[in-house]
Amino acid sequence: MKAHPTSLFYISLLFIGALSARCSNHSKEKIEAFEDIRPNKTKKETSSLTDQDTLLPYLARYKNDSVALAFDSIRLDQRLHFLDRFSNGKQPNKTRFELSNRAGKTYVGEWKFKDTLARKNALFNWLDHFGPEEKQLTWFGRSKISSENMLVLINKTSIIQVNSTTTLEVKKWLNYQKYSNPKDSTILIIEQAKGKLCRWTRPLTNTK
Repeated sequence: MKAHPTSLFYISLLFIGALSARCSNHSKEKIEAFEDIRPNKTKKETSSLTDQDTLLPYLARYKNDSVALAFDSIRLDQRLHFLDRFSNGKQPNKTRFELSNRAGKTYVGEWKFKDTLARKNALFNWLDHFGPEEKQLTWFGRSKISSENMLVLINKTSIIQVNSTTTLEVKKWLNYQKYSNPKDSTILIIEQAKGKLCRWTRPLTNTK
């Protein structure tokens, strides 16, 4: 029995309608899947901006008028350091930063200790295992201790290490130490310009 032409017409319409609905649903699924991804990306970007906002007070300490270190940006440096095992800091991950400006990048790490004895213990252990190659440094010895410009401020109960691709302004870093830790005076300075031998000096107003 042959189907009536009118019946064939309606069957065709039903088939086309079902096919269109299926394609439409499939397209919606694709759109929904894409929209599910986009908020995640936005969250990551927002999180990154939030982290930068959190670090702004730390950046402000270096740019303070009493210090005047000209850095434009800051980020956490989460690499492990030998002194971490001795530090008394409650937030050790918030004591090491990479600071940047047009001239280049500067790494700064700060370690606080419970007292002078703890700082001495940490210092002498560090000098026995100094740098990536864990070389033993001689007390007041002249040697190359870094491939970059480097400064180490040894204070009564803390140590600050600064490495930079640019020339270090020692006076400004001493001002930073005085500004950020006024009760923790610097007792020894280790300084090395890139490609030269380090030198050890004691501030005239301080004694060991």
